[in-house]
Amino acid sequence: MSKKKIGTCCLVIDASIARAADSLESTHPRGILCRDFLVAVRGVCHRIAWTDAIKNEWDKQDSLFARQWRFSMLKLDKLRPVEETITSEIRDSIQEHCNDADILAIVLNDCHLIQAALAADLRVASLDEQVRGHLATLSAAVESLRPLIWVNPAVVEENAVEWLEKGAPDQKKRRLKPR
Repeated sequence: MSKKKIGTCCLVIDASIARAADSLESTHPRGILCRDFLVAVRGVCHRIAWTDAIKNEWDKQDSLFARQWRFSMLKLDKLRPVEETITSEIRDSIQEHCNDADILAIVLNDCHLIQAALAADLRVASLDEQVRGHLATLSAAVESLRPLIWVNPAVVEENAVEWLEKGAPDQKKRRLKPR
């Protein structure tokens, strides 16, 4: 019996997931969902977009489980370095279209995730619903944000592991869009 080949993607995984991912013994729902998400990323053979900014966040925030998971991804050659070259264009466009200084600060703080996703396969996994909402609103004016796909593994209804197991397909419902 032949197995159906699953497509793989290069994902940006925010350090918020690394921080939340718990050990195999944990029973905390959010930690379990994040841990299962990371395990599925490795199991389906997805790769991780890796920049200095992402590495620095992970170094500060990852759990013991996430640190071991990252080491296994490194050994499997699944950490893909991506260029950090287009941030100024994205930043400039966001600054031009965001009139609220507080929102601008929040969005610019995570702009490195957007930059990495644009340099990889347009997929971001993060627990940060606030940033997701602000980016979705900004996507009305900032066209380059519209193709980005955002998944939150801690939101049960998003079925993040199932999405990964299907090859992390480009689904319109997962794209950043104005609310």
